[in-house]
Amino acid sequence: MHMFYSMNGTLADQLQNHLANYGPPMMNSQRDGGEDPRMYMNGSSASVSTSNGSSSMGNDQKFPSYKRMAQRRKVPEGELCAVCSDLATGYHYGVASCNGCKTFFRRTIVSEQTFICQYNGNCDVNKNIRCACRHCRFNKCLLVGMDAKALQLPAIQNDRDRIGPTKKVKMSSGSDDEQATTPHRLQDQEIIDQLTQVEGLCQELRRCIIPEVTGVTHALTSPCLLFETTDLKVDVSLTNIMFKELYPASMNDIRMWNIREMRICIEWAKTFDIYQRLNLFDQFALVRNFAFAFNLLNRVFYSPDHGPDKIVFQNGAFIMRQPQQQVQLSGCRPIYTRQMDEIMIPFRKLQLSVSEFATFKAALFFNPDALDLSAPAKTEVFEERNKYLGGLFTCITQKIGIPSGVQKYGSLLMMTASIQNILAQNEENMQVMELFKNWEVDPFVKELCMKRA
Repeated sequence: MHMFYSMNGTLADQLQNHLANYGPPMMNSQRDGGEDPRMYMNGSSASVSTSNGSSSMGNDQKFPSYKRMAQRRKVPEGELCAVCSDLATGYHYGVASCNGCKTFFRRTIVSEQTFICQYNGNCDVNKNIRCACRHCRFNKCLLVGMDAKALQLPAIQNDRDRIGPTKKVKMSSGSDDEQATTPHRLQDQEIIDQLTQVEGLCQELRRCIIPEVTGVTHALTSPCLLFETTDLKVDVSLTNIMFKELYPASMNDIRMWNIREMRICIEWAKTFDIYQRLNLFDQFALVRNFAFAFNLLNRVFYSPDHGPDKIVFQNGAFIMRQPQQQVQLSGCRPIYTRQMDEIMIPFRKLQLSVSEFATFKAALFFNPDALDLSAPAKTEVFEERNKYLGGLFTCITQKIGIPSGVQKYGSLLMMTASIQNILAQNEENMQVMELFKNWEVDPFVKELCMKRA
């Protein structure tokens, strides 16, 4: 059996690698304000490149003084961002814009990224959905007049608007209080922001009535539903859980949540650029390898805290440590106790944030050892996984520092063995259900989760 998650070398090797690459953590006070990009793709493309330019002094002398003044002048009260129509915070790169669009434009230029649009380059860009398509957002920045050349002139920007690493200088002995913003950390922070925003969209989709599909291939090839939550009807049975009376879950509740979470898993997977570039066979291999893990992780992470002996679904249904009779099937081994003890309770003890959880899931998803994954895809998936492992390390250590962060990071990675064992038990249970017909497994779930003989 292929492990759904594998590590290169020892845990110490992994930690040493991240310590070497990322340096001291960047504290929240050093982050750029307002940025919340997402990664959505497929269609026409836009690319960006810059030159190194000359020294800032030389550029400043060439830059007209009236334009330097325009960069520094305040926007009139109530002025809107020319890109997304949010409130503008100043003139950034020659255009009245908000902090979010300012930071997005800068990072796009500096990182020389290429974006792809899912809808032929015609997406609307406004403050509510400005992160849905980075291709169209960047094109809008150029269209309204944001000047890429201004990025080579740090003298015209205020301290918060400069590019490149900055360091907080303190008379200290190199402790965690002396933090640095490095290129690695800037890239990691963008990844974290993207994953956190997508996680929020998944939560919105959980409250909606999700359209039915004929099978996994239909779901994989359909437009991403995370862009369409405003057009979907809200499922009233899944709202206001905090004001509901909880009730014991039935097998129908478990069936419904299994289907729902695995549908959301596919929509979530479609938000990754690299995933969209894979062929359909490799897409299927990755999502089949991870779908039930996605279901399990979300089940325990988003369970409202009603103590250590109860998993609560988001419609108020719950499962006890000693499962109620209606969710017990003959021949199937109970795995709910392990879900509580080995995942839910450790998550709570670690005080895992939404951003950390989202980045952890992404690192688990991109598994180069996924069954049936083609050889060419393995290399890309391996590199993508390392990107999210780095993002997870940054996400943790920027909040609590290196010493405590290393311990928390290591604890999370050590949980992967337990997760894999629980998934193996679940697969055995599904095989028992299929053999003895004591419960009919949904065809969509069966296609997605049961490994082929």
